[in-house]
Amino acid sequence: MGYRSDVAYTIRFNEKGKDLFETFLAEAKSKDLGAALDECEIDMNRKHINFFADSQKWYDTFPEVQVHTRLIELAEAWIASCDHIHAKETGEVSVNVSDYPLGYIFIRIGEDTDDIATEFGGDYVWDWMQVSRQIVTDWQ
Repeated sequence: MGYRSDVAYTIRFNEKGKDLFETFLAEAKSKDLGAALDECEIDMNRKHINFFADSQKWYDTFPEVQVHTRLIELAEAWIASCDHIHAKETGEVSVNVSDYPLGYIFIRIGEDTDDIATEFGGDYVWDWMQVSRQIVTDWQ
């Protein structure tokens, strides 16, 4: 069967970036990331891209995983471009997270109890996603 993981990520544009959401989607499609977008829930009103998959073989070498990784990398690139623009305009190196037009969180939970990977960036809120493990018995 192989090792399996539960995976979720969200990419969200805030009020400052709401007018950029469709540009982001168009750029993603132009970079052949349509397959990832097709597997995501895209909320055009709230400007969110949400993905959830449970019990997946989530290996970096799989093309279906790589396309999702590239979508997250696109969000990271947009965030990095905000840093670059800010530094160019102000001469300052750091940016306040509220200055970003978007944020993201990625979480992967593997079968092993200590196998949890998280990534985040931009203007994100921890409450968007949380990890919860449970004890399941055969008598309850």
